[in-house]
Amino acid sequence: MVRKASTLALGVDLGAARTRVALLERDSAGVARLVAVASRPTGGDPGLALAEAWAELGTAERRCVVALGHPDTLLRTAAFPRMGRGERARAARFEAARFVSYPIAEAAVRVTPCPDGTAVIGVAHRPALEARLAAARRARLTVIAVDDIAFALRRALPHADAVVDVGEDRATLVVAREPIPVVRSFEIGGRALTYAIAESLGIDMRLAEERKHSIGLAGAGEHARDALVAQLAAALLETRAAAQVDLRGLALAGNGSRLAGLPEALERAVQIPVRAGTLAPDASLVLPADVVRSASPDWAAAYGLALWETAA
Repeated sequence: MVRKASTLALGVDLGAARTRVALLERDSAGVARLVAVASRPTGGDPGLALAEAWAELGTAERRCVVALGHPDTLLRTAAFPRMGRGERARAARFEAARFVSYPIAEAAVRVTPCPDGTAVIGVAHRPALEARLAAARRARLTVIAVDDIAFALRRALPHADAVVDVGEDRATLVVAREPIPVVRSFEIGGRALTYAIAESLGIDMRLAEERKHSIGLAGAGEHARDALVAQLAAALLETRAAAQVDLRGLALAGNGSRLAGLPEALERAVQIPVRAGTLAPDASLVLPADVVRSASPDWAAAYGLALWETAA
């Protein structure tokens, strides 16, 4: 008997600059495949951007998985003595209070036991969480899970030992490690690079953004890129030593990762291969392979979020 294709919950990447929604279906063999990704400028109304992206997909699926990332999320492992669920939840909240930079009353804390007897503590900043949920409600979507963006990127780009996601406001480094990845974030993203170009050449942000997308930095504002590369290299060196992980390849994701010269500069600094993050060749059977390949850095987070059901 041939199975009918069924949709997975939508992967919703609510970025500062763009909102992307990925639609995946299970094929007749039960394998999740990418059908389409819709993208809209986030602007001042993420809910509207999300609603418009959903409408473009032309799907009846309204379940979705949204994401939060560092610094609005925090992942830690802990070892607790044998205790009941309620006691473990209270102990996890007490443990989380040691690490968050805001009042613990503003934190949503979850604890998940691991097979080895330890536990993973997940912490989310409630104001950021509520903003995501409100955007989904405005778009009339039903959130079935809130995932950490680090896990989504690992699902989308499993071949990479580390991923650097360059967003509008910050860059995030995700290094593969079990049971949770190592995550670091840096306050240099696409907007900072655009500002550096504008300041260097004495032009407005609109012209600087156009220049960044057309020819890259090209001698203007390179100090911002170099500062990001230096911070990433230092974090990778520290992580490699502290976590004793073997880093053989680094993937770039996010729209900011397209900046000309960034992969080469980072590769020189870290001395490991740095490539644009690319989804698996068989990620989609309906979209042209060259389209999937070129769009992979932009689509990685949304695609990884849509894969949440396959890992849950």
